[in-house]
Amino acid sequence: MSTDNRTHFNIADTINFNSAIDHIIELLNNSFVLLQNNSYGSSAFFAITALEETAKTHFSMYMAHDLSMKKNKDILMNHAKKHSLAISPVFKIGHRLSNTLGIEKVDELVLLANQKNGLMDLRNNAIYWYTDTDGTHFPKDYFDKNMAIELLLFSIESFDDSLVGYTDYSITASHMTDDLFKLAEQQYAKK
Repeated sequence: MSTDNRTHFNIADTINFNSAIDHIIELLNNSFVLLQNNSYGSSAFFAITALEETAKTHFSMYMAHDLSMKKNKDILMNHAKKHSLAISPVFKIGHRLSNTLGIEKVDELVLLANQKNGLMDLRNNAIYWYTDTDGTHFPKDYFDKNMAIELLLFSIESFDDSLVGYTDYSITASHMTDDLFKLAEQQYAKK
């Protein structure tokens, strides 16, 4: 994987940035709607996808736009890399997420995001079924309500840390994600 400062993606102006904000919030809202409909695997998939889109948006603002580079050399085309990029250095400074999930769960999710296939395995298990020597496995075998909520809250926190504050619109939009955080938090059953 190339680590040069180029990507296919381009956030060239405020209009594109604000459109990316809308897109990520739509993914987060979709995750919540699916959670409400007890579709926990699909909810988790949308939460993880929002996490990826957060990283892509954040880093594409600082990388040179280059459509000529090979896609396999673009770090923002790699799902697993975007998972780790979504966790900012200040991610655990705030208390909102750790107060809801507990610091141990936050540490576990950060570790998953930084492992080679940590969130990739969850992402794939969220939407695909498969068969191995232990039998056939479906998304419902991996995800329950709490896990879907944990991933949604984790993704909202990443969005807040990585993108809120770049534009006035992002600050206004963060009120929607703050409300979404509160709604999901109310449904979380602490263990």
